[in-house]
Amino acid sequence: MGFLNASCQVLLHARKRLGVDYSRTITLGRQELFMKPADLRAMARAQGIGTSEQLERLDLSEGYSERFFELLGSERVESMDASDYEKATIIHDLNLPVPSSLHGRFTCVVDGGTIEHVFHFPNAIKSCMDMLAVGGHYIGLTPANNQMGHGFYQFSPELYYRVFSAENGFEVRTMLVRSASEWYEVADPKTLRERTELVNAVPVTLVVIARKNKVVDVLQTPQQSDYVAAWKSQDLNLSANDPDRPSNARRFARRILPRRVKTWIRSITALTKDTEKVAGLGTIDTKHFKRVDL
Repeated sequence: MGFLNASCQVLLHARKRLGVDYSRTITLGRQELFMKPADLRAMARAQGIGTSEQLERLDLSEGYSERFFELLGSERVESMDASDYEKATIIHDLNLPVPSSLHGRFTCVVDGGTIEHVFHFPNAIKSCMDMLAVGGHYIGLTPANNQMGHGFYQFSPELYYRVFSAENGFEVRTMLVRSASEWYEVADPKTLRERTELVNAVPVTLVVIARKNKVVDVLQTPQQSDYVAAWKSQDLNLSANDPDRPSNARRFARRILPRRVKTWIRSITALTKDTEKVAGLGTIDTKHFKRVDL
């Protein structure tokens, strides 16, 4: 587990543009740092982080990321692992809830590629949420596409948008994927009122940065947003102005049209989408993925 150039760019962006507080940081797993010192110094300078003296004194010789987090403002960097083989400071299996002594202790929780290896995802993500102080941030870099066999799971934008919701005391500040050379912000399927999908042939990592706004003791189990909208649409008590209420014609079509006709209509609709071929991502729906500068 470790940070490459793109990961470091995200962490620097979070500090500079989103105001993430790294003063009390914990990483899931002790994260290695796979960057040349000169490259990291140049990247930090471009973001205006670190004085000339701090950058010249930056020592990455031990191969781990603690010195990088100190550059980002960390006063102490903890790391959590189920094993002590990489000398993590806290030994704990994230399949189990973390002890209450860790609740609210950190301003930033960073998952650089751990949670997909934990079988009990709900326990693991709830522990990350619990360990954050109010106002703190979760930063996750996790497999999204074409990494089958890397861990137990690959994750979708829908999952993280629904987990880091207002009901659970959080808000997503940004969600990103990277092409060969550019970053794209990923839209919330609930806002779009359709699934945010990506079908391609290259590995894709999803980045999520979410802020904790309040303490919620019990994780509210999320449902996929398009199904929630469909269930609501069946409620005839919805007001005529409710955005989730389908038109009478649409409700009628759903009831009487054969499945093959509805499938044909969906395929025709797909042809009308505004798409773009992007190196390192494949064909994207530009309504779902918007290019941004970091």
